[in-house]
Order: sequence, then C-alpha cells, then structure tokens
Amino acid sequence: MQTESASAGNNVDVKRLKWEAKQLEGTRPLGAWELYRALNDAIQEGQDQLDLSSREARLAMILMGGLNAALVVLASQSSLGAGLNAVERQIEGAVIALYAMFAIAFLVQAIDALRPGHYQPNFHNWPKDRGDFPHGVRYYEDVVLRDTEAHWRAWREISLEQLNAELAVQLHSLCLKNQTRKVALRGLYRSLRNMTIVFSAILALFAIFSMI
Repeated sequence: MQTESASAGNNVDVKRLKWEAKQLEGTRPLGAWELYRALNDAIQEGQDQLDLSSREARLAMILMGGLNAALVVLASQSSLGAGLNAVERQIEGAVIALYAMFAIAFLVQAIDALRPGHYQPNFHNWPKDRGDFPHGVRYYEDVVLRDTEAHWRAWREISLEQLNAELAVQLHSLCLKNQTRKVALRGLYRSLRNMTIVFSAILALFAIFSMI
C-alpha cells in the first residue's frame, strides 16, 4: 500500500516537473529553426495584408467607376438641364467641377496605392563583418545581381543565422510597404467619400431647382 502511494507521489512530482519545464520553456529565446518558421509565418501574414489592401484599392476604384457612370447618365439627360436658368447652370457647373477635382485626386491616390513600392533596407548601422549580416539570396533585387553559379554558391555558403537575418530584413521592408499602402488607402477612401458627398449634392441641387 505504501509502495503504491510512493509511486503515485513520484508520478505527481514528474508531471509537476514537466509542467514547470514547459512554463520555463516559453521564456527562452527562439531556436534557429523556430525563428526561421516564425519569420516565414510573419512574412506570409504580411503578404496576406498586402493582397487585402490591393483588393480594397480595387473595390474603391469599382465604386468610383459606378459614381462616374451615374454622373455621365445624369449629364446625358438633356431634359434635366433644359429647365435650369443661367444661375442654376453655373451652380451645377461649379459643383460638377468640384467633383472632377476630387476625381482627379482619387486617381492620383489610386496610383500611389497600387504602384510597385521600392523599399531598400538600410544597412548603415549593420557591420558587414558581423556573422549575421544578410547574404542577399532571397530578395529578387539582390538575386539578379549575381549570375546563376554565384547565386547557387551564395546559397551553399549562407548560414541559418544569415538566412534568418535576411528574412527579418524582408519582413521589415514588407511592413514598410504595408504601412505606406494603408496610408494611401485611407486617402483613397477619403476622396471616394468626398466624391459621394459632392455627387449627392449634384442630385439634390437638380431636385431643388426642378421644384422651384
């Protein structure tokens, strides 16, 4: 009976030690392969964010196209303009000109949001003789600087630490690109909102002038 109790107590101690070991394991630095997987996951998440922002930009352009098409249909209705006097036509013309200004601003911001970014990493504070200095084997702008054999040789000579450093640099550049894209998208949707307000004002003015 005592033997069984001692054995049960030992099992409890072993389980407790394993549990404590797992708790301490969460505070240790990541190993090289763990860091490699974590960086790849972060890069994939950054790519997903970039794809999402591209879809958001395309959606804004589709909505803008719908507004423009509605304005063209409205302008083609000669019966609407026929009932306006000279002052009312000037007012409508000024509002439509304002809409055109917002439309131009929208197009400029759409170009900024969708244009290919160039985010060259800054290595000024990173000594080249340090063991973890990136080797330039992943990013296409670095790859094309070497011929095929030199690129293969660079891959054979790179260490896992250097590869992880390069992944970290690539992730940093991707985050900079995502940040720039998000700022551009906020301006893009701001212009789209302004265009919608001005378009609503055009419709409201036509309705008001028609009732006068």
